[in-house]
Amino acid sequence: MPYIIIRGNLASYSHKYPWRVLVSGLKADDIEQLNKFSCGGYSDESTIVYLVHPCRILSALEILGFRVVASSSTAVKQDYNEYMWTMRKEFVEPEPESETVSVVRENLSNIGREAASLGNYHKVDSPE
Repeated sequence: MPYIIIRGNLASYSHKYPWRVLVSGLKADDIEQLNKFSCGGYSDESTIVYLVHPCRILSALEILGFRVVASSSTAVKQDYNEYMWTMRKEFVEPEPESETVSVVRENLSNIGREAASLGNYHKVDSPE
């Protein structure tokens, strides 16, 4: 389950760009999906900056399957206007394919035959 970090201001700093939200840790496909919800911004190797209100980004990330697991305020340069959120996304483990199940059953049958041919062992039928 990957974690991401979001940092943003809740009150506007200026009239031209009132909000700035930094998102770190997203995978490429999540970035592509998030771009459908948000507008504007720029990025470096690990962080994307969106120039929208944090609630817009947090809501979009929730739609994409992320959940807030922690939040705190930051004291950057005496500014208590910034907050941080840690979010995570659960992944569903894939179901085993039917081929895998049949191979396991076949291997169990072979083990039973080999054990029976060694002597005093009884063959146990595998479920089908």
